[in-house]
Amino acid sequence: MPDNDQPAEPSRAVRLIFEYDGDDVRLIHQQPVDVLVPGFDAAPDIRAGRFAEVRDADDRALARVAVRHDTSSREVFPDRPGEPITRVDVEHPTGAFTVVVPASEAARRIALLDVDVAAPPPPSGERGTPPPPPEPRENVLGIFPLEAGEAGQ
Repeated sequence: MPDNDQPAEPSRAVRLIFEYDGDDVRLIHQQPVDVLVPGFDAAPDIRAGRFAEVRDADDRALARVAVRHDTSSREVFPDRPGEPITRVDVEHPTGAFTVVVPASEAARRIALLDVDVAAPPPPSGERGTPPPPPEPRENVLGIFPLEAGEAGQ
């Protein structure tokens, strides 16, 4: 029976900082951190978006974290107070973003993915037969090695 009096092992996580220039994305910094990572999928479901996927040595997905940074547009602040902040599309996006991912002992690489989910086909007309799930299309923006080390060191 486990000993519940012992403190739980700290969660391992890594803060990743990426730079992008158009379609070119580079991982420029990794920092082990001792934090809980909310909102990651241990068994990735099918949904559209940009994700940092933690992979093992055999390239199997261990976890997928949504990247909450829009590289296709920028916020534009008004000249006068009280006017709304707007977003405008950019022709050649540049910048940086950060994402924190869980990093178990098995984690070896990070894949940065753009996932597009095709609309499901129309119903076949057969009663009781659910339509097949949508087919995801993954565009791999880059695969980066994950540095060894424990969070908090």
